[in-house]
Parts: sequence; structure tokens; C-alpha cells
Amino acid sequence: MNIEDMVMLPKIITDSENLENEFKELFGSDEAKKAKKVVYFFRSLHPVARFKGESDILYIGKTEQSMKTRYFRYAKHLSNKANGSFYKYVIENYGGLRVGYIFSDDPKSLEREAFDSYRATYMENPPKSKVG
Repeated sequence: MNIEDMVMLPKIITDSENLENEFKELFGSDEAKKAKKVVYFFRSLHPVARFKGESDILYIGKTEQSMKTRYFRYAKHLSNKANGSFYKYVIENYGGLRVGYIFSDDPKSLEREAFDSYRATYMENPPKSKVG
């Protein structure tokens, strides 16, 4: 996996008080519609301390569908309760939230590679990823 191959969605979420609309704008973009068969990364603008070192990667996921299909309908879920608190904290303390992705013919394998690389570097999973 080459991190330089990552394409970033153009929207950076910086308004922690209007998260649902911010997520809808992010995942409603033309770029999010085109991002199919990808491994994606939720990222902060500034790095977060990890067990070993620091990283701006908060979450690693995969989808065969477009990013819009995968996440647009969950904008409210991403902005409420524990998720909303997490992303609000990221925005207010680490500068904002952005999403990048890498196209792949086999997103499942590339996601596994991304997790393996992350764990080898930081000795733990990304903070929002429950399993790898």
C-alpha cells in the first residue's frame, strides 16, 4: 500500500456545531460518488498521539460501494452521541476531519494491509477502529 496514492475528498470538516450537515456535504460530493471499491481513512488535520508515535489516521475502512452510498445516509449517526462527541473532539483539538481513500481491485486485502501496516508502526489499531 502506498499512502501517496491516497485521494482526499475536498471537504474538510471544521464546524463541530453543525456536524450532520458537514458530513452530508462531505459525503454528498461528486468525488464521494466516484470513490467506489476503496479503502478509506478518516483523518485529523493534526496528528494524534498513539502508543508509539503519532498519526492522523483515526479510522480505516473499506467499501465496494461509493463513499456516498456508504456514508451519506449515516450523517446523523456520525454526528450524534458517542460518534458525535468523538468527531467534535477531533475537530476542536486536532484541527478538523478529512477523509482520504485509495482505489483497489480488492478492498478487503488492501484494508488488511493498511491495518497490518498501522499496527506494525503504532502498536495498536486506529482510535476509532474497533477491529482490524
